[in-house]
Amino acid sequence: MIIDFSAETIPYMSIITSFLFIISLIFFGWSSVKSRSIRNFQFLISLFIGLYIIGELFEIKEISTFLNLPNGLGSQIHACATIFVTIVIWMRLYNSQKSVKSLEPTPPESI
Repeated sequence: MIIDFSAETIPYMSIITSFLFIISLIFFGWSSVKSRSIRNFQFLISLFIGLYIIGELFEIKEISTFLNLPNGLGSQIHACATIFVTIVIWMRLYNSQKSVKSLEPTPPESI
């Protein structure tokens, strides 16, 4: 199977990518609903995927001209989604390191 990356197929690749992100949003959204917590990782990843889907939809030429959106708005939303997921991962790393430090044994006090 050969994938054709000509100018005619590139808009269709964006639509395929959007559908794949929607499928992953359904999976992560369902797992976050089952866990019933906003602070879990599945919910945060669902937010990231949702932002990314919005950016991807705004980059589709037919949608952006129909809604009269400025050029580059989809890329800016992608950048915001990337910043969001970076902050989420850093905060989770910081909290995990803090909890590991609290689990370290303390030396016994001498009397």
